Amino acid sequence: MASDVSICSAALALLGDAPISSLTEANRNAATLCSNIYPLAKAEVLRSHPWNCLTTRVVLSPEVTTPAFEWSYQFVKPGDCLRVISVGYDGSPEPYLMENGKILANTTVLRLLYVADKSEGNWDTQLVDVMVKRMAKDLAYPITKSATLAEAMAGEYLRAMKRARSTDGQENPPEDWNDSPFIAARGGRGY
Repeated sequence: MASDVSICSAALALLGDAPISSLTEANRNAATLCSNIYPLAKAEVLRSHPWNCLTTRVVLSPEVTTPAFEWSYQFVKPGDCLRVISVGYDGSPEPYLMENGKILANTTVLRLLYVADKSEGNWDTQLVDVMVKRMAKDLAYPITKSATLAEAMAGEYLRAMKRARSTDGQENPPEDWNDSPFIAARGGRGY
């Protein structure tokens, strides 16, 4: 099962360095670098795509306090929410606005689909691979002082990300655009 330490250790192995046993390992430059780089890199990778293994659905109730104007209700964004995918449900999206950790809307019940910040043990194997390659990219120059290796790791990361996004996106059925307002405006013919 993947963890932040196993991901960082795999990245270090790709760079020819020894694995770490924790992100707080004393007297180990690699552990210090990993503990500084990993949280931001993780958030960026997880926000970059609506990963199926991180997708979460919730139904939210509004807060008692309402927005000062324009919107009728406000909802607290879940604490593990990294990225909103949709508000509403299939065929009936709700207009909304993200503002200061709140979701503003004109509905009394908010159906929210979002990317959650889940532990590495819940990740798909290709997402783990992406994160290993991302950490190898970010650690390459600080660990090895080789610009050539850093550039090669950047290429590996981009290829892994492209492959993982493609696979992840193909796991769901294609979107049906037959009810699209755009197609309806063109006389109901899809092109």
